[in-house]
Amino acid sequence: MAAMPKKEVSDKPEAFGRILDAATELFLEAGYESTGTSVIASRAKVSKRELYTHFGDKRAVLHAAITRLQEEIATEMRAEWSVEGDMSTVLLHAGATIHRHVSSRRFRQLFRIVAAESFHDPAMAKQFYKLGPGSGRIDTSRYLAKQMKANFLREEDPLRAADVFLDLIIGARTMTASALGISESAPAKKHIEQAVGLFLRCYAPEPAAKKRRGHA
Repeated sequence: MAAMPKKEVSDKPEAFGRILDAATELFLEAGYESTGTSVIASRAKVSKRELYTHFGDKRAVLHAAITRLQEEIATEMRAEWSVEGDMSTVLLHAGATIHRHVSSRRFRQLFRIVAAESFHDPAMAKQFYKLGPGSGRIDTSRYLAKQMKANFLREEDPLRAADVFLDLIIGARTMTASALGISESAPAKKHIEQAVGLFLRCYAPEPAAKKRRGHA
């Protein structure tokens, strides 16, 4: 009996990932405008034809790079908000993770690219917000709503409370540094501790409802 031919394994998923990795690296190194599809294809070790098979154009590659980055951050943050334990500890850990991502070189560079390209591609800017700040705001509000229901925080609009928490953690200084592509000099740990402390004082439960802080 003749041997069955070996099934050919497609490397399309692998090629897709290599293209996305290469494009992300190049966008961070040289910027979006200075990065051509030929350079992306060369670094990814694929032909330009294969690149266009996976992505219609360079802007589609940028959309995919932004989506992947934001989804990675969102996945990590959902894990942070799902932790059972002392509320102040959860807020400190989550705040540190948020601050680390927003202060990272990769986020700063992509943020600047999105800001520069938003006039030409408003859909990309909306995507960046929806998958990043918008998603983070909702996840934060869900955690805070649980704490309010358990009387560990004063019961108010959870989305508004999430805005306050995120504004305190990220702050205008961090966002300005991200927009300008510079590093902050202030110690992040001290800033986060002060931000969480201020938030907890602001949303402290009413005296009659005070209990030992923790997770419901």
